[in-house]
Amino acid sequence: MGARWCLGPSPKSLDDATVEVVRQLFLDQTGERYAEASVKTLPIPEWGGNLVLLDDNNMIRGLMWANKFSTSRVRIVAFAIDSDYKGKGFGAQAWDFLVEAARHDGHSEIQLEVRGDNEFAIDFYRKRGLEIISKLEGYYKSGIGYVMRGNI
Repeated sequence: MGARWCLGPSPKSLDDATVEVVRQLFLDQTGERYAEASVKTLPIPEWGGNLVLLDDNNMIRGLMWANKFSTSRVRIVAFAIDSDYKGKGFGAQAWDFLVEAARHDGHSEIQLEVRGDNEFAIDFYRKRGLEIISKLEGYYKSGIGYVMRGNI
């Protein structure tokens, strides 16, 4: 099962079929339902921190969407990988691509929000130097969330 990370288009330029694939990926991986308009208005520019994981048939199997939050900080807006592609190193690859792009653009920190019950993701981010800096009540429908941040 082959797949590769590629630079992604801005969400506002996605066609309806691709938006539906992204919405289903979010639902499957996070339990969160996003409206089509919500996906299309995510503030993701075209840059090295905007990645899509494409399979051999060029179908989206994952995405890493980040924006330049401030002069020093990048914020991961969405990071999801299809269950069939988890545990195969694709998450680590996306992370490495994001860190490289962020450093290239002069950023020194990464921040994100994560569901409090997503222990796999929290562990993944901790291994990469991020720590929980605050708790988020009401951010996720399924319960609490955390803001994580760290240097790169």
